Amino acid sequence: MDDGRTISVDQRRKIFAIIRDISLWSGHEPEEIRQYLEWDFCSRAMREWFSLSDCDMTTAREFITYLISFCFHWGVPTKDSLLTQTDDIGKYLYLCLENRRCAICNRPAEVHHVDRIGMGMDREKVVHVGLNAIALCRAHHEEAHRRENALFADYHIYGIKLDKHLCKILNLRSGEQSSEKR
Repeated sequence: MDDGRTISVDQRRKIFAIIRDISLWSGHEPEEIRQYLEWDFCSRAMREWFSLSDCDMTTAREFITYLISFCFHWGVPTKDSLLTQTDDIGKYLYLCLENRRCAICNRPAEVHHVDRIGMGMDREKVVHVGLNAIALCRAHHEEAHRRENALFADYHIYGIKLDKHLCKILNLRSGEQSSEKR
């Protein structure tokens, strides 16, 4: 699935920065970690092996997303926010919601509803599928209530539409009555 463009210097830097963080966390050598993660990525994505010296940009972008997902899943502390490492902001924001990690600082997060539910509506009864939301820690959530547009512009983030999968993980009503409390 070569897209004709070769991995950028910036993408390679991001990959090695995340691998360094995983290496520091795990206690294994960076080269060992890189080889294992490349193998795992290829086997999960059913891809042929690739080289970070000359792979295409799409493969590099998908590998960065995989590394970010790995960090969220295993709770790997990172030197820099993963927001600065991502090449696919939409997938990153989805992963943040899926793992309840702040999209800005990666601390534990809560759901910030970009599409307002309103004071008269009961959050327990609102179907959340299709509403825009973002994962924010308590501090950034409070800041979003004070200056949402400026905060989102500062960090180049936005709310993403909740789907049934996210609603289930986040324990939000998705409209499937049979599996939810009434």
